[in-house]
Amino acid sequence: MCYCCSVLQFTHVTRFLGKKVVLLGLYNGQKLQNEPTEDIVLYTRVLDEGTDQATFVRVLLLRGKMQGAVLIGETDLEETFENLILDGLDLSSYGPALLDPDIELDHVFD
Repeated sequence: MCYCCSVLQFTHVTRFLGKKVVLLGLYNGQKLQNEPTEDIVLYTRVLDEGTDQATFVRVLLLRGKMQGAVLIGETDLEETFENLILDGLDLSSYGPALLDPDIELDHVFD
């Protein structure tokens, strides 16, 4: 198997209207349409709305495991969320606190 050619997960980074936009994994639930809706959870966080520093974060979990994320603005969560998706950890015990800006996720899951 050619490891240099294998893709572990979808990641796209771009800018839209001057904001950094990061799409990770199954960010919009693609390929999950056959999963029971009760197994899918979305958490959303908006900070500093209406300012230049505004950020938007949405994560999609399937049975407690992060499957995808949308990050808009300077969130500094890209690497942490990418690792959480790849590691397949059960995050269900965190609930919406997963997006609490006062919790340094990169230290929790290091």
